[in-house]
Amino acid sequence: MSKRGNGEGSIYYSEKLKRWVGQVSLGYKNDGSPKRKSVYGKTRKEVSEKILNLTNDYRNNKVIDKSTLTLNDILNLIVDEQLNNNIISPATYNRKKYYIKIISSLPIGNEKIQKITPLEINNSLSNITNYSNSVISKVSQLIQIGFNKAFLLNIINYNPFTVKGLILTPKSSKQTKKIDALTCDEQKLLVTELDLNYDTYSDIIKFALYTGARIGEILALDKLNIDLDNNIIHIKKTLTKDSNDKIIIGQATKTYSGTRDIPITFLIKNIVVNRYNGPNFLLFSENGKIILPSTINAHFKRICKNAGIRTITTFIDKNNKKVKLKSSNVNTHMLRHTYATRCIESGMTAVVLSKLLGHADIDTTLNTYTSVFNKFKQNEIDKYLEYMSQLH
Repeated sequence: MSKRGNGEGSIYYSEKLKRWVGQVSLGYKNDGSPKRKSVYGKTRKEVSEKILNLTNDYRNNKVIDKSTLTLNDILNLIVDEQLNNNIISPATYNRKKYYIKIISSLPIGNEKIQKITPLEINNSLSNITNYSNSVISKVSQLIQIGFNKAFLLNIINYNPFTVKGLILTPKSSKQTKKIDALTCDEQKLLVTELDLNYDTYSDIIKFALYTGARIGEILALDKLNIDLDNNIIHIKKTLTKDSNDKIIIGQATKTYSGTRDIPITFLIKNIVVNRYNGPNFLLFSENGKIILPSTINAHFKRICKNAGIRTITTFIDKNNKKVKLKSSNVNTHMLRHTYATRCIESGMTAVVLSKLLGHADIDTTLNTYTSVFNKFKQNEIDKYLEYMSQLH
């Protein structure tokens, strides 16, 4: 049973909804019938104002026809809204735009979201198994966020992601990336070469080698992050990119768990003290300016090449031609893996290592360094057997 407002044929009170309801026509469908829009409110005045605003928006071309919105439209609206409200950083925005670009290459990307079926979602996701598991997971999550948003906005009346097991996230067909760390002998050669050719970059490479911090985190350190009284370094920020793809110092670490404290050990004490007493606010900089991670990576390759560490003389270019080039097959992220490997070799538990590396949980550490932990599993078994032999 519904009561119409006096003299207001398009506004009425719904006993069922316990709300005032208004209906307005906004243009016409292809068959010539009017497109009707309903609005709701606690009072007749509220509904009347909503109808007026909606009519004005339609006249000013501000009303979006929800039936024409594609999955890409929804996703772009979401990330733009997040950026404008400071929910995500420009760097995160750029990463999400990259995932949206992948989605746009799929059949469902440019399809109207109202018409996308669960089968089409699964078929589209099966087309990205050539990416890593991490990328596949991020793409799948973003598609789910798009459908969640569309459901909340009443663009769709059914969300397939709410049915457990209906949408499947495929596994990557790529081989699991092997953790690549320097051997003990290679580490000795590296340190010797760094000492022979000492400069600012040498300190940065040693710092990474002896702390396991990411290069971006190291290059973002300033004097406020250093507590010499308690021998602690506060990792709070990292280098990132702004909306123009320019390297800047971000306001947070790569992940929430990346914010952490690491000790100033005797291995880096002199480096930290000398840099702290230097003229620049940043711990590592060139005349006060940010050093780019690519600069450190290039220097690390040269140092390793000179030290005879994993040298390469040729490589295959994009045209499948062999090119002569004397370099080294290394990268700075290997320094983080080398630190973790030495920690495991020394007997450090995964719990402690997880905290030092800034991993979200111990599972991340165990999964990342499974091969390293397995390598030393026999050592632990031998310790157990020795203990048991003494016991008996």
